[in-house]
Amino acid sequence: MKNFIYCFILAFFIFTSNLLAQANFPSLTGRVVDNAKILTTSQIKNLTTILKKHEEQTSNQIVILTLKNLDGYEIADYGYQLARYWELGQKDKNNGVLLLVSLDDRKLRIEVGYGLEGVLTDKISHEIIEYTIKPEFKKGEYYQGISKGATAIIKSIKGEYKKNSLPQTYKDESFISLMPFEFLGFITLFIFVFLPRIIRLIGFSLLFGFLSGIFALLITSSGIVFFIVFLIVSITLFIKFKNASFSNSSSYSSFNSGSSFSSSSSFSSSSSSFSGGGGSFGGGGASGSW
Repeated sequence: MKNFIYCFILAFFIFTSNLLAQANFPSLTGRVVDNAKILTTSQIKNLTTILKKHEEQTSNQIVILTLKNLDGYEIADYGYQLARYWELGQKDKNNGVLLLVSLDDRKLRIEVGYGLEGVLTDKISHEIIEYTIKPEFKKGEYYQGISKGATAIIKSIKGEYKKNSLPQTYKDESFISLMPFEFLGFITLFIFVFLPRIIRLIGFSLLFGFLSGIFALLITSSGIVFFIVFLIVSITLFIKFKNASFSNSSSYSSFNSGSSFSSSSSFSSSSSSFSGGGGSFGGGGASGSW
């Protein structure tokens, strides 16, 4: 009976790890993917024109996605994995940005590619969400919020973004509150923001494996079970996340076998063909709710 319990615990954590590594992502059909149906046709066209012009001038690829809900996923995890899945931005520049809105969850996120993290920082992303997008969303003006947010993102990338006159306490408060009360959360933030991608994958895998092992240890009081769960979950998560970008890009390429991408614009001769350019993401950006 005891062996059965051990096997059940191992199977549970492996299954949980698989769920964390996979998600049913929407197709990248254009620069504005309005799955939540909160924008009119003319509004989508206006936003697309703005984003397309910016991409043609700079090669920076900005995509807006609205969803009805996140299917239970955390928006930071979903945005990070989706941006990698879509491979937004140029492969050699990693200059993609994803503005993600989940209507029913009332959450939004700005996901920033490696190459733009120096200009579109986490702090600026937070300010854009808090002081540009959220006030409009609270009034039900979704188009205005998205449009102003996209404009602020473009200005930030160009170095023209001006700080809001309201007091800015995001960075300091987050650091102070995380250190004494949520040390593991601070470690996770450090892993995702400051370390290279391969180190992030290893760090996150080990962290989740450790927490899974602690949970198994509390149930079984067995050090052997702790070690086995820690080892299996860590290795499984690392392999899943490491291979996710390759498998996702392969399946997406099969789905859009007729699409093409050039360094100046991701539109091919067909106006309906659109794809990412091979850009990479490391978890930079900010999230918020309204």
